[in-house]
Parts: sequence; C-alpha cells; structure tokens
Amino acid sequence: MNRASTLRAEEIDGDLARAWDELVVGRGVQADVFDTHAWASSWLATRPQRAEHVRVPAVFGGDRPLALLPLELDSTGRAHELGRGQRERTRVVIGTPEPRPDVLGALTGELRRVGIRELTLHRMPSRDPATHALLGALREAGYAVDVRERMTDMIESTPDGWSGYRARHRGFDSAVGQATRRAGRLWKLRVVAYGAPGGPPLAAGLADHEELFDLSWKGRLGAAPERRRLLTRALDERGLARLYVLYAEDRAIASCLGVRIGPVMHWHTVAYDPAAALLSPGNVVHWRAQELAFAESGLTLIDLLPGASPLKDRISSERPALLDVCAARVPRRVLPLLRGAREVQRAVPIATRARMGRLRARVGAVPPGHAGTARRLEARPATEVPARPSPELILDQPTLRLLTVACARRGPQEMRADWGPDDRWYRIGAGPLAVARVDFGEPVPTLREVVRYDPAYTLEAIALMLADLLASPVRYLDEVPVRDPRLRWPRTWTGLDPGAADHVALGHPVTDPDAADHAAAAPVTEADAGGREHDEHGAAEAPGPHGAPGPHEAPGAHGALSRAQGA
Repeated sequence: MNRASTLRAEEIDGDLARAWDELVVGRGVQADVFDTHAWASSWLATRPQRAEHVRVPAVFGGDRPLALLPLELDSTGRAHELGRGQRERTRVVIGTPEPRPDVLGALTGELRRVGIRELTLHRMPSRDPATHALLGALREAGYAVDVRERMTDMIESTPDGWSGYRARHRGFDSAVGQATRRAGRLWKLRVVAYGAPGGPPLAAGLADHEELFDLSWKGRLGAAPERRRLLTRALDERGLARLYVLYAEDRAIASCLGVRIGPVMHWHTVAYDPAAALLSPGNVVHWRAQELAFAESGLTLIDLLPGASPLKDRISSERPALLDVCAARVPRRVLPLLRGAREVQRAVPIATRARMGRLRARVGAVPPGHAGTARRLEARPATEVPARPSPELILDQPTLRLLTVACARRGPQEMRADWGPDDRWYRIGAGPLAVARVDFGEPVPTLREVVRYDPAYTLEAIALMLADLLASPVRYLDEVPVRDPRLRWPRTWTGLDPGAADHVALGHPVTDPDAADHAAAAPVTEADAGGREHDEHGAAEAPGPHGAPGPHEAPGAHGALSRAQGA
C-alpha cells in the first residue's frame, strides 16, 4: 500500500538521498541531472536560509520512494520548483520510464493536503510522459491548469551510436578536424578524460577547469562558484561526472564538464581560454569529448541543455518544447488573469535591476578623450651592425595564427586592423624570449606591441635587445601593450625564413634579466619653443669611467640592459 507524506529538508538522510538518485537512474532516456539529490543538495547547501521553506511531497512504497516533487513553499500557499533561477528543467522525480497514474494521483492529493493553493513549475519537458501524466493528475485533484510553451530543449537521439551521430553532423566534424590539424602544426593537442572508468580522477583536472572558467567570459565558475563545486563533487562521488580537458602541449585551453546517467549524456558546461579562440578550442574539446563518451559505452541521448547557441544549433537536431505550468485552485476562467498578474510581479524587479545596472555603468564610465600619462622612451643600440640574417618573422598562415592566439584576438583580420602599413614583427632571444611589432613608418623605428614569453624580461630589456638586433634606436611608450600568453611558443616553430633560421642572431645574451629594472630609461627629450632641449625627469646617468657601470646600472647589466637614454 502506497503512502504519501511531505518531507522537510532536514528529514532527508543519506539512505533517502541514495534512493532519490536511484530513481533518476531508473528513468532511462528521461534521466535528468536536475532531478538528482546531488543537484538539490548542492543548491540548498549554498542557501541555508531557504531550508525552512523547502517541502518535498513524496509517495512511498514501504520504505522506498516512488515519486518526489521538491518545492519551495511560502506562507500563503504558493509553491514553485526548488532552485528556480538556477534550474534548467523541472520534472516530477519517479523511478520508471513510464509514470504510474496511481502514484501521481497520490502525489497531487498530498499537494492539496498540505495546503498548496497555487503551484508553478517552469521548463517541464514536453517529451517526458510524466509531465503530461502530472498535468492530468493535477486536474483530477481539482486544480485549474494553464500550460504555455516558453523555450525548447536541445537534444539528439543517438540509437546508431557515434558513427551515425558523426555522419549526421559531417560538416561540424570536418570543421573540427580542420581546426585540429591547423593547431597541430604549432602545438601537440590531446584530450584527457577525468573521472571516466580507467582514467585519472576527476579531482586531478579541476584546477585546470576552474582556471579556464576564470579566463572565459563566464567568470569565476559562473554565477554560483561554490554551488558548482559542491555539485561536481557530489556527482563525482556517485560516479556520474566526467571532465574532458583539451591541452596544447602542457597548457589547458578548453574543458567540457558532462554528467552521464545511464544512456544519457548531459553536457553541462564548456569553458575555454578566449585568447585561443582562433583554434576553436570549445568546439574541439566538445566534439572529442562526445567521441570519448561514446567509446566508454553506448549512449542513446545527447542532452545539450536548453538555450540556443551556435554550437548547440550545429550538433543537435531535436528541439522539443519546454512547458511553463501554472496550477491553482481557482475557477478556470480566472487562472489566465492570475498568471498574468504573477508574471508582472516577476518582471518588474528584473527590469528595475537591469535599469539600475545601466545607470551604474554610465556613472562609472571614463569620459571620452580622457588624457593618458604615457611617456616616450628610446633604447639605443650597443652595435652598429644589425643581426644577419634578419630575425624578422615571416607572416605565413601558421605564424599569423600563432600571433593571433598570443595577442588574444578572434582572428588575423581583427589583429591586423591595428597594424600600420610599415609594421613588422621580430623574434627576440632564444626560445624566443619575446616577439615584437615595430613600426618603420616613423622617423625612428617605434615599438608598438610586445608578446613576452619570459616574464623575467621587462619592457626596457626587450626594447634594448631589439635595438641591438636592428642596430638602430627604438622608441616606445611606457604603456606599450605587453602580452604574456598562456600558450608557449611552439618548440619546433621558428617563424623565420627557413633558409636563415638556423643561423640567425637572436640578440645579446643577458646575465640578469631583472637588471633591466635598474637600467637608466629616460624619457625622450624634446626641444621647447626656444630651441632648448628638455626632458620630463632629467637625463640618464652617464656610464662610469672605462665602461664601468653607472649609478643606476646593475653589475652584469652593462651593454644590452643599460642603454636606454634620452633622445
């Protein structure tokens, strides 16, 4: 004999939590990560003040739960699904692919018994037979029910396995293969599956995953970092979480977190380093993760979660509707008016917050034309003989892609939009230590941009080494963009003329890279109206007698790191 009761949050113990998650696994292709106790508990753990409002109407067969509907309830008898605002979908939690009418009838009867007068459930999947069975049970229990379509799921059935899924999306597969081959010319790419059977533990990849979230537009693990950590840990303890990380050499550039429940793979989130966007790392890691998930064992459903995106649009072909449900114990003709009033109540605070955000952005904006405080400096060479052969980079397609990633641009065209007609790139030092863009359209070569692969070298040190390579003074602002890319320069790629790469001089060796901080780097002097020369902070100190270090030179820094002077 089934019995119905309503539980409070503190009444859910470890045994019931495990039984709850077992119900979700038993749903087959309708299994959903948002129905798990792992999801509900991680949400509630970060909002303990909401625990007193949580109610879980449930139906039991003996000691085992048969159906659960976790809700938040207020004092006026209005209830909605647990976790609204963070929850992507809502379902009644049952343990079989097909619902049992008697169980759902007992559940809706329990809703009436505890005094729920108005119930709203957002994003219920129209493809789930339990959704329609619950709506029918609510009507039989005396509730007027209003249903509206709001958005769609993004899913694809995969009864034919990876080969069929890949064949249906041949264009995307080809694009990922091309992106992989292009990036592979510069860096060795690999995908590691953390948390999969026989693979490294999921915890070993979490640091890379969190770092990529920090770098991405999503920010620190999105809007709820602690909840995400708790959820990932709980799912990992149950053997459901999978983390796939794409590495270029030893650097993580993209990650994909999935949840595997039986034959269903939920792709929960993708993060990537925006500096590597040209390499399509998000697409690459997602597609290779799909392949590895199919290889682990068969899948019958790919779930990309609700909401459109270019990636989802390309690799999912089924878009069943999601339903917003409002059920209330009022006359049926009154329900549309009641629902309209509730939507206005919900929309006004959202619109107010958005307007306040726009006002704060306007108040905090920097006025256009705000004057900067940059100073002009000049580095002078220690030699009159330029490096031979020239260390100028050959801007072929692989080198352009490398520079685009290093400069954190979306593509070569965007990167080159800032270049002048006389700009050239030079490789500095072995490794290299840096590459620099120099404008030769000025009377004196002018440094415009630096990509630094060794952070020990200051801008002054790089400018002095560049002056030696060119055997020419080099001017630059102290606000020249200096980029420190996460991806290292490929060990096998020179970027130089192939005939000269093995013999090119790459700058003078530097004993102490920190010595550049002590080098005399004075602003460029200019003539005033009377023809006299002046500078902003005085002239550079002169070297000591017989080439000894001057007052501002560090021992061992004489030469390449001690020749920044006023013009």
